Amino acid sequence: METKKIIAPSFAAGLSNRNILPQLADMFFYKNVCKQKLTVIVSVRILLLLLSLLAFTQMPAQKIWEERKGCVRMQGNLAPGFLFSQKMASAYINGDMDLFLDNRVSFTGSVWYSFALNKKSEAGIKANHAMFWGFNYHFLKPSRWDPYIGITPGIGIVQAAYRDNDILRRSKYSAVPLISASVGCNYYVGWIFHVFVKVQAVTGQAFSTLPTPVRLDELKIMAGLGWNLRLWKPKHKDNYMPVLIDRSR
Repeated sequence: METKKIIAPSFAAGLSNRNILPQLADMFFYKNVCKQKLTVIVSVRILLLLLSLLAFTQMPAQKIWEERKGCVRMQGNLAPGFLFSQKMASAYINGDMDLFLDNRVSFTGSVWYSFALNKKSEAGIKANHAMFWGFNYHFLKPSRWDPYIGITPGIGIVQAAYRDNDILRRSKYSAVPLISASVGCNYYVGWIFHVFVKVQAVTGQAFSTLPTPVRLDELKIMAGLGWNLRLWKPKHKDNYMPVLIDRSR
């Protein structure tokens, strides 16, 4: 009887260990996959930015628009982010544009499509798509360097997973009001291309059918190559003319 009492717990412990080891292996593997996805996104952005800078430093000076009014600045890229309340990284496909109403003020809009980096069996944000619109203020007169700040309200389309009595449930997609502030800088290489860096802080809160509200406070980072396009020519009184501006300006 004593032998059976000793062997039975050992056998049960062995079964328990056999169940735990695959779970631990799966958890570490998934975390590594998420880190690899985020690392790839960041690496691609840095590589494209460095290649853009390297290529443009070898190019001769090019004409840029002396008058910004009527110009559109556009870009599309992969962008990483960080959700503070979730304490997790996020990843997006992002596209945004600036329509210059004059040399200092532009109307801006952006669209964000999110990728879920957390595990399917884990609670948390599963979708965090968003659209923003607002205005940017550009500090300098038209030149190659273009630092700016912006305020952009928007709307998010959010879905979250939560646990209900050990059952993982998903909320319905719901619209969430958002507000964001951004700071960035463009460097106009020519009248077609520019290099950009932008940091955007977003705040909001999702309710939907969730048992408790979920904060959507987040920091997003973008960098890479963008395009410029003139939609209309300013009137003669706007002093419209493309000129060659020295790189040192």
